[in-house]
Amino acid sequence: MERNAVIEQGGGAGCLEPARAESPQDAQATGSLHGADAVWQETNCYMDLWIELLQGWRLEPRAALPFTVTQDFEGDHFTFFKYPPMDLERLYGTVVQEMAVYDTLEAHVAAQVGRGHVVLVEFDSFYLPDTRATSYRSAHVKTTAAVDAIDTGAQWLDYYHSLGHYRAEGDDYQGLLRLTPALSGNGDVLFPYAECVKRVRPALRGQALADGALDLLRLHLARRPADNPLSRWRQVFDGQVASVLERGDAYFHHYGFNLPRQLGANFEMLHHFLAWLAAQGHAVPAPVAEAARTIAEECKVLQFRLARAVARRRHDGCHECLDALEGAYAQVMDGLVRHFGTPAPD
Repeated sequence: MERNAVIEQGGGAGCLEPARAESPQDAQATGSLHGADAVWQETNCYMDLWIELLQGWRLEPRAALPFTVTQDFEGDHFTFFKYPPMDLERLYGTVVQEMAVYDTLEAHVAAQVGRGHVVLVEFDSFYLPDTRATSYRSAHVKTTAAVDAIDTGAQWLDYYHSLGHYRAEGDDYQGLLRLTPALSGNGDVLFPYAECVKRVRPALRGQALADGALDLLRLHLARRPADNPLSRWRQVFDGQVASVLERGDAYFHHYGFNLPRQLGANFEMLHHFLAWLAAQGHAVPAPVAEAARTIAEECKVLQFRLARAVARRRHDGCHECLDALEGAYAQVMDGLVRHFGTPAPD
């Protein structure tokens, strides 16, 4: 394997803060994962918070993106992509495990943050102040955030969510941790799903990180879909578009998030990974990296066309978009397998 760094042409008394990372503004740059020039500035709540959390820890979030080659068409959505826990542990020495919740959520979060950990919780975004433009104080929507600091006395907590690092306090703090009279002790309200993030070993750095990421790429290429997911999507696309037109604007937003956005954002992440891998000294075929970005861009075009179709109440089969997507996917996978290969069988 060539080692040229090129893409081949061709708090108070109740305050617990040991888990706190540097703010994203102070951390190292991570390319354009969340930059203004990104095709999809946001991916999904789980991926976005992990990108910001890793960046806050001065770790390289692009290194753990090889898993994006495994995304599949699931019939009614594209795989909701997220960093696999084993990849996080392998590259960053970070263990993610489900957290038992049997006492108050506040008690568990405070206990784990006090041990130097970060807690991921499926919160109600009704109480998340960073969602002012969408659901804050207007709609109850489940979303994952990562708590890295909490003061139970002053009733505030700091958290990663979406594209940044924020603070919730007062009524928002009480709502998030279910301390309000309506939520506290209410047996009809289920405990939220929560995970504990523990940094148990030093992260890989430098060439060891790049080589580890390349090993993961080969492992995940062996797990890629057996056929072209875009071919299967286009077989049902017309029927799905008809349903979107029938059900209107609200359903279109759900469809757009779970199909074109997840597909496009996933392959934009793959494009960033391949560019980063090249910068670390591993030769990467330029057409493959560009084909991954083509998928990201064409999904954006497709989503705009669907929005126009909904507004005009006129069916659009988006045939040109699907042609481009189907061809670009084949180019990405065939090129990666041909260039990097997959692990030899045991």
